[in-house]
Amino acid sequence: MLSRTFRVSVGLVTALAVAVLCNVYLVFLLWSGGQNGYHNELISRPVISQKEEVPINSTKSGLNLSYLKAIFNSTTKTHTHNLSNRSLSSVMNKLQRELKSRGKKAADILSLSAKWVSPSLLIPSFTPELGDMIKYLQTAPIIRASIPHVGTQLKVMLTLEGGQKALLKPQWYNREHRINGPDVYSGADRHNGEIIGFYLSLLLDLRRTPVAVGRMINLTSEILANADSDLAATFFRNNQSHTCFYGVCRYCKPEFSVCAGEGDLMEAAIILWLPSDVKLKSNRSPWQRTYKKNVRAQWETDDKFCSNLQKQNRIFAIDPAKRRLLDLIDAAVFDFLISNGDRHHYEVIDGSSDAAVLLLDNGKSFGRPDFDYIDILAPLYQCCVIRKSTYNRLEMVESGPLGALIEKLTLKDSLIGPLLTNEHVQAINRRLGKVIQTIELCAKIKSWDDILVPY
Repeated sequence: MLSRTFRVSVGLVTALAVAVLCNVYLVFLLWSGGQNGYHNELISRPVISQKEEVPINSTKSGLNLSYLKAIFNSTTKTHTHNLSNRSLSSVMNKLQRELKSRGKKAADILSLSAKWVSPSLLIPSFTPELGDMIKYLQTAPIIRASIPHVGTQLKVMLTLEGGQKALLKPQWYNREHRINGPDVYSGADRHNGEIIGFYLSLLLDLRRTPVAVGRMINLTSEILANADSDLAATFFRNNQSHTCFYGVCRYCKPEFSVCAGEGDLMEAAIILWLPSDVKLKSNRSPWQRTYKKNVRAQWETDDKFCSNLQKQNRIFAIDPAKRRLLDLIDAAVFDFLISNGDRHHYEVIDGSSDAAVLLLDNGKSFGRPDFDYIDILAPLYQCCVIRKSTYNRLEMVESGPLGALIEKLTLKDSLIGPLLTNEHVQAINRRLGKVIQTIELCAKIKSWDDILVPY
């Protein structure tokens, strides 16, 4: 009897010991996997609090602005990735190779860049001469300065040695200046926003933004000395004997002039002009603002705007043969990160049915680092779809973090010092977190397969 009882006891103890060891081993596997990045899929998307409730939406097609604002105001999103940095390192190494100047002659650079543009890209997926183009724009002698007759704000069309045209946008504000106007589009253009927009487009693999670089310009010897008569007529010296000008445009007036500093030097963004044989077609954005006080656009009041838009116009359908809506959602994410709420129209290459939405004119960005205009994201949260490739790239660069990646790329190539204050850098990181959280919230009313479009 004792022997039988003893055997039973030993068996129970052994079973218990095995169970404990199995649990310890399982914990060890999970811990070590987390340290080595082997269970990325388990933790790549943080769990959203169960206290958050999906808004009532009869169409189950998208989110609404008031709900998003409530979520963002009540939660602090901590997006902890354990993803391998090898993919990000590979992307950064590729970009840095592209941005490295190889000493090509101007004629060779211009000959190559004339072939860059296609209906879907302004810059090819790998462009070894990109660094040489940046250096050319920053250093090539200016042989003519003229009125560009595009847009509504002060710009100058430059012709550089070799015949290449480039658009000059002057500095209006110092880095610390905050735009305190009532609207997201208040204030003059921010030239550094154009430059950041270019580098951000490379990081997000949205190569639909023209090359934009920083350059110190001598307003007298480089611009006035080469200016056409109508542009030259707008130059004057202020009471501090600094050279100033106000140009010719809808909002160009003497009281809204910009002035050079000591030595007649002015900071500016220089933007590569597209080849003369490339024709653009401008389209009104479905998510255009009214630009009228107390008058709201339809998309601002209709939570079913996206689904109705798709029914009314097949060009906005989610279809492998139609890219327009997904392009506009890419543009919304891009604009939200830089806080550009002024994309009232969008441009495509004319003559192609599958032409991509281009990311031009990014100057109304980085007005306020302390505030996020969530409605810029309307195409994303109302439609609740996004390209899978865009989402994967957003997750990748978030681990950078994105603000640090932009600083790393721009500081080396800019001739005008750091382009953003630390507040703006942190704002980029914060906004990217909100973009990813918006996509995750969409997953609560749709499946991930419905949200992430593979084309």
